[in-house]
Amino acid sequence: MAEQGFEFNADQWQAWCLLCGKSRSTSYNTADSLCPDCIERYQDTFFFRRIPRSSLALSFTTIIPEPKSIPAVIFQRGYKDLFLRKSRGVLRYPRELLKELFPGELDIPCGQPTLFKMPHLAQFAGLGQTWVLDMSTYGLSGTHKDLRSWAVLSKAIEHDIKHLALWTAGNAGLSLTRLVKRWNATVPPRQRKTVYCLMDDSVPDEIRLELRGPYCWTAELSTGSGAILSRDQLYNMVAAMSGGKAEREGYWQVTDGWDGVGLFMYSLLAQQCLQFLRDELTKSNQQESKIYVILPIGTGNILFGFIRGMQRFGGQRAKLVAAVPYGDHMMQSFVPPEEKQREAEDAQGPRRMGRAEPEAPKLIGFYSPLSPCLWGLTQEKGFKRLETVDIIEVDRAA
Repeated sequence: MAEQGFEFNADQWQAWCLLCGKSRSTSYNTADSLCPDCIERYQDTFFFRRIPRSSLALSFTTIIPEPKSIPAVIFQRGYKDLFLRKSRGVLRYPRELLKELFPGELDIPCGQPTLFKMPHLAQFAGLGQTWVLDMSTYGLSGTHKDLRSWAVLSKAIEHDIKHLALWTAGNAGLSLTRLVKRWNATVPPRQRKTVYCLMDDSVPDEIRLELRGPYCWTAELSTGSGAILSRDQLYNMVAAMSGGKAEREGYWQVTDGWDGVGLFMYSLLAQQCLQFLRDELTKSNQQESKIYVILPIGTGNILFGFIRGMQRFGGQRAKLVAAVPYGDHMMQSFVPPEEKQREAEDAQGPRRMGRAEPEAPKLIGFYSPLSPCLWGLTQEKGFKRLETVDIIEVDRAA
C-alpha cells in the first residue's frame, strides 16, 4: 500500500463508490480507493487497458466518504452568502455546523462564497436570471480549494496526520499551504504539519516561491503529457523529499480526488446553491423554471462534488453543464477515436488528439485520480443515465 490509511468515524461516515453508486457497507478508509466492483470493468476498457490490474487501485479512485446524516441546518441559511452564516447573519465557522463530521479543533474560518445576480449577463445571454457563485472571498487562496483544504486539515488534526502531500498546478497547493501555516503558528512544534507540493514545470515561478518555506517542501515533477502516476510513485518522492521523516503511518495523499472530503464539501455547496435558487424562484412564482449550472471540468473534483449534490435532489435537480477549454485538454483522451485510428491506438496506447494549442495547459494529461469517473461521464452522461450532465467546449471568444 502507498500509505497506511485511516478510517473516518464509522458512526458517521461510510464508503461509497461515486461511479457505480454502491455503498461499500464499511466505514470510509483513505487507503481504499478504487471500487472492487468496477475494476473488472476498467481493465477491459481501452483507456485503462495498458495499466496492470495491480496498479489500477493505486492510480485511480472512485470511493468517497458518504455521511450517514448531514445537519439540516446547513441547508436552511436563507442567505446569498452561503455556508458560514446563521439565522441573523452572524458568521460561523464550518466546525460549528459540521462538528459531528469534523470534530478536529480547527478554529479558522475558510471564507464565505456568495451567490449574486448578473442581470446584464442574463440579458446578453437571453436567460431569465443569471447568478454567479463568487469564491474570491475565501481568505486563503481566493478559490474553491479553500473549502476543501479546511476539510482536509480538519481530518488531519483529528487523526494526527503530520505529512500532507499533493500534486498541484498551483491553487490547491497555495490553499493548503497557507492554511497549514496559519495552523502551525498556533500550536507547539510537535503538532505542526508539513505539506509536500509536487508540481509540473508549467507552474509559475511566483507560485513556486510562495510555496517554499518552513513546513512546506516543493519538487518539480515532469512526466510529459499523458502520464499517470501511482500513489506509490508519489509517496516515494515525498519520502525522498522528507529524508525518511514522512512515514506511511502519518502520511496522507490529498491530491484532488484522493482526499475524498473535497468532493463532500463541494456536494454541500451544490445543495446549498440549489436550495437557495429554488427558494428565490418560488418567491417570484417561477418554481417550475429550469436551472442550469455551468462548471469547469478541471480534474473533476468540483464537478463530481456537484454531481453528488444534485443526486440528492431527485427530480428537482439542476442541469449540469461541464465546460472544457477549446484545444488539447484532459477530456480528449476519453473521446472515442475514429475507427481508422483505433487499430493504431490499440497498438500504441492512448495518445493526445492535439487539435489545437491548449487554452489551459495545466489541464493537459491523464493525471487526475478521478479519471475513471471522467471516462464514465463521457460514456454515461451523468452516471446511471440520469442525463444531468452535458459537456461543452469554450474558447476565449465565448
